[in-house]
Amino acid sequence: MNNALKKRIINSLELLPFGHDLYLQLARKRLGITYRGVFDSFEKAQNQSIDSLSNEYDVINQKKGEHLEEEIPLIDKRVLDIDYPLLFWLSRLIKPSDQILELGGSIGQGFYSFENYFPYPEGIGWTIAELQAAVEAGQKMARQRHEDRLEFIISEKLHEAKRADIFVTAGTLQYMNSSISQLLEQLAEPPKHVLIHNLPAHPSKDFWTLQYLGVCEVPYHVHSLADLIPLIEKAGYSLVDQWKNKRLLEIPYHPNNKVEAYFGFYFRKQT
Repeated sequence: MNNALKKRIINSLELLPFGHDLYLQLARKRLGITYRGVFDSFEKAQNQSIDSLSNEYDVINQKKGEHLEEEIPLIDKRVLDIDYPLLFWLSRLIKPSDQILELGGSIGQGFYSFENYFPYPEGIGWTIAELQAAVEAGQKMARQRHEDRLEFIISEKLHEAKRADIFVTAGTLQYMNSSISQLLEQLAEPPKHVLIHNLPAHPSKDFWTLQYLGVCEVPYHVHSLADLIPLIEKAGYSLVDQWKNKRLLEIPYHPNNKVEAYFGFYFRKQT
């Protein structure tokens, strides 16, 4: 089938009632990342994932570890346009001997790439809390690069992390079955600064969906913007800055759950 005919079929399909939803459902493998269903908990979403696919995100990290040689040339070049607010605040906040705790972070993309844009002060330490396969691949990468400022821990052992001055998480909270306040409560001491980046948020609805990633289908949390900020403020933080980037998240047959932007926040501990 040639491209012109495909386009005509898609355009005709879009004109039908629920045609766009049907297209999203039928073309999910070609689109790469798609969403399915609306659920009120992580467990309910996970129970509805496709049996033939993994329902664990760590398979993505496992594939990175198996093809680490392909990651090495890219590791220093992964700052996207949407990352500049996070880059800006980190460059202003990190002080000599600070400890940074990053929830997520994969094999260290942020740590390696951000240093190309501003020099890290002397004596800093950076700990990434991740899933098992990411920890193993990240440790291997750090050894190859002789990087002793970077450490990895299993995210399930977040309570064992070193005291942190800055807590960072980018594109990770949506996969966690814990709220940000619950995660902060696990830490030995509350960090002075909390940076949250690339988080899908709906103006008023809080729900779970299933995200299809080709090799897996995993629970995906869309936060309520109306609830998130008060939740963190209740934990003793003040909102300093907020940013967003346009990114559409559509769930077939659930138009009221459409997300039109991903958000970022900088919170500072109240004194």
